[in-house]
Amino acid sequence: MNLIARLVIRFRIPLLLLIVLITAFMLRYVPGLEMRDDSSTWFSKDDSTLIKYHEFQDTFDESQFVMVAYTWKQPFSAKEIDYLDYLTDAFAQSPHIRNVISLTTVETIIGTDYGLEIGSLFDENPDIPELENRIRSNPFIYGNLITRDFQTVAIMLILERNVDKTKSLGEYNREIDTSIKNLLKKETIQSGYQFHVGGELITDAAINNLMDHDISVFFPISMLISAIFLWVIFRNIHSIIFPLVTVLFALIWIMGLKGYLDSPITPVSTTLFALVTIIGLANSVHLISQYRLEFNRFPDKKAAIIASLVNAGAPCFFTSLTTAIGFGSLVTSSIPSIFSLGIFAAIGIMSSFVLSIILIPTGLLWFAPKHSKIVINKPRFLDNTLNTIADLNETRRVTILVLFTTVVIFMALGIPRIRIEGSMIEYLKPCTTLYKDTQFLDRYLAGVSSTEITLSGETDSFKNPDILKEIETFQKCLVAHPQVSVTYSVADHLKLIYRSLNSDEDSFFRIPETSEAVAQCLFMYEISGGEEIDGYITTDYDIARISIITKQMDDIQNKQLFTIINKYLDSHFDDFDIQVTGFDYLVNRLTRNIVGTQISSLRTAFIIILVLMLLIFGPKLGFLSLLPNVFPIVFILGLMGWAGFRLNMATAIIASVAIGIVVDDTIHYFSHFKYEYRRCGDIHEAMRTALTEVGRALIFTSLILTTGFLIFILSETRILMDFGILASIAIFTALLGDLFIGPVLLTTFDVLRKRLRK
Repeated sequence: MNLIARLVIRFRIPLLLLIVLITAFMLRYVPGLEMRDDSSTWFSKDDSTLIKYHEFQDTFDESQFVMVAYTWKQPFSAKEIDYLDYLTDAFAQSPHIRNVISLTTVETIIGTDYGLEIGSLFDENPDIPELENRIRSNPFIYGNLITRDFQTVAIMLILERNVDKTKSLGEYNREIDTSIKNLLKKETIQSGYQFHVGGELITDAAINNLMDHDISVFFPISMLISAIFLWVIFRNIHSIIFPLVTVLFALIWIMGLKGYLDSPITPVSTTLFALVTIIGLANSVHLISQYRLEFNRFPDKKAAIIASLVNAGAPCFFTSLTTAIGFGSLVTSSIPSIFSLGIFAAIGIMSSFVLSIILIPTGLLWFAPKHSKIVINKPRFLDNTLNTIADLNETRRVTILVLFTTVVIFMALGIPRIRIEGSMIEYLKPCTTLYKDTQFLDRYLAGVSSTEITLSGETDSFKNPDILKEIETFQKCLVAHPQVSVTYSVADHLKLIYRSLNSDEDSFFRIPETSEAVAQCLFMYEISGGEEIDGYITTDYDIARISIITKQMDDIQNKQLFTIINKYLDSHFDDFDIQVTGFDYLVNRLTRNIVGTQISSLRTAFIIILVLMLLIFGPKLGFLSLLPNVFPIVFILGLMGWAGFRLNMATAIIASVAIGIVVDDTIHYFSHFKYEYRRCGDIHEAMRTALTEVGRALIFTSLILTTGFLIFILSETRILMDFGILASIAIFTALLGDLFIGPVLLTTFDVLRKRLRK
């Protein structure tokens, strides 16, 4: 480190010019960053789950939809029907809307003396009781386009696929979302209706908008908090400016690199703004704090700066490296957004370290005070606190070890209680509009979540009444699940047609007995101009779709549903190629991948950091240095189980991130302890001196990190709020481990004695 320190001082001007050039280059690509949250950020392009989903969408164009609902003031009045017709037509003229289905446009199959007639639900002077009976008898309408109490109506917007290669999926979704929201905003002002909107596209667009909000909040607040802490610690304007410039340049580098590589910002990657800021700042605090100590020993500024880099530079490098490894372990994830976060967070943290060892020494050399002594602002209560902790570590060693061991065992019992978040809507705070709208649609209508099943066979396979009856039986099995609102298939259409052809007798609301009768029903429907059946069967009758509409489900309910699906499909439909897909299925697979991410990243981070600690401190001290960090990791995972924090896209990374961050203080304390023990030869004095000298920096950096992570409480998404809370608690518990467990272990197991004697 001595050589690096001298090179930094000697070549500081060329290095500064290089930093400016890199920053200017990266700044060009920051405006091109795209915000995106959709299936492409959950699954890689070659993932079979995503490929099947796209194949399903290609086969059935009407699979993507948005639901718009509002409460009728006077059900079935001419005024309300006219307004529904007007609104339906307004949506039909909106861009990228393929079809609009409401009570005024939905197909109504009517039997006549000549066959079938595809008509409208509303006559010029409708008979209300007859109209209500007709609605109740149609499963595609009752509970779907109108609530069962006839008080609320819905409009289903069937969306076009994005075929414009110049627009990303995120841009396309945002354009549709903006068009829908603008229309409804205008209608709310003019009519006074309160509209509720939901659907996959609306969810994606809403999360993108929330990311905009989070970024606009996280960055300025994290910089402000950093500036306040730097002023409290150093009381010097230059000791504020250079650390902030360091993290600002690191952010520009990392965001510019994302823009250059066309890597979008996702919900989890919005954490980069706060993470790089608060973690990068810790290096500056340690370097400036060490300089103030060294300047009192070396009145020459250049000598003090070199000594600071020699004594604090190596620990800062290793702490940055361990934190980068913690994030870098996320590359084992199969989820693209988490994989990307791991790469760019690791690069950002190491970039921040490189910038800090160049900019901080340069700033100190140019602007640090020239008088012989620097008065270090040491609050007396902090010194007293650290000395009290040292006393406790000497006199209550057994008590401390027993207490922390008991806590670890208790919190470990909570780890098996961790549950997975099964609904994307639960990623949001309950106060958000989308959350409230989705709850409304779930409570009063069928809901907006869906699982899709396709059965592929030979031509005309689904004119066979036995197969159609098997599909009907499967649907009855599915609706037994409490969260399944309704299921739709070609069998439902066929039953409506068959009943209409038989004088609307309810006894004929069933599958015809023969293939000829099925074919006759389908032929009569086709020549009558019916089209809605096309959303559930292909023209060759070789691929059938079963659509399962569900309310929002937790992970347990989700598992139960897919257990029912898989169990039935495994024992039936042997002659067909079966594909299970849909938005709910994507979420189900995502939750499974999240669990894999938690396990694989934690394992990878632990192994790499274990090897690194062994290289830094040797076998005995290396293993000993890991024990204080078991406490915060087990504590935070146990807290997730006991307190009900769900495992989701954000909290899945908490363990690997935490292990990368919490070892930072351990490295600083153990390094300083080893230095003091070598200097004085007394283990208790070394423990106390290391605590009082480096403990202050540990407390301040922990406060900065804890406060910085608490910024996430301001997020509009619940998952980032939970992430901030858990990360803050992890930092605090890690500090307790380094102030108590580490010193007690070092004084109890004198692993350095033989090395010092040599």
